[in-house]
Amino acid sequence: MPSNDVDDAEQSRRARPRRDRRQALIDAAIEMISEGASADISAAAISRRAGVAHGLLFYYFTDKQGLVQAALADVLGKLSDAQGPQSEERTVRARLEGFVRRHIEFLRDHRALYLRVVREEEFGEAGVESALWQARAEGERQVAALAELPDPLPPLVAVAISGWTGFLDRTADAFFETADLDLDESVALIVDAFEAVIDSATRRGAGPR
Repeated sequence: MPSNDVDDAEQSRRARPRRDRRQALIDAAIEMISEGASADISAAAISRRAGVAHGLLFYYFTDKQGLVQAALADVLGKLSDAQGPQSEERTVRARLEGFVRRHIEFLRDHRALYLRVVREEEFGEAGVESALWQARAEGERQVAALAELPDPLPPLVAVAISGWTGFLDRTADAFFETADLDLDESVALIVDAFEAVIDSATRRGAGPR
């Protein structure tokens, strides 16, 4: 590369705001994991993809595992945003179906990252479980609000929603792995299950009449 190009690249790197450099490393890690990079990919390779100095990875994240944790948290934060209601969803049922559909579509779009980091634990467990629990708790809060349930939730209803989120993810996995499953029918099934389990938890939580 001509020296003036090197100088331009260095000036561009130095001019990049700190937030942008940190996010560039996160974006590079997500891209490389999704593309099939192995768990022993070097910090230097990630830094090169991000276009930032090698040492900044350790400055922002301590080590590569810290970067993987931050990348997962970044993706899960986007999942929370994606699951939000749309203006055309005017009924509780429509909002719940929209939540479920966008959840499944998001997992589909980030399938490689989800499988390698979450399911296969290829990049280690440190920090991953915490990020997943936070994302699940946020998803539970979201779906409770969409269903117009009371806040705070009755204990049995809270347990029902927690169990249902596991059903949601397992059904999403089955959808990806089964060629002849229809998305609309899968979404309807998952919402039917939500309505049934919430109805049961509400009735049982009210006690004998």
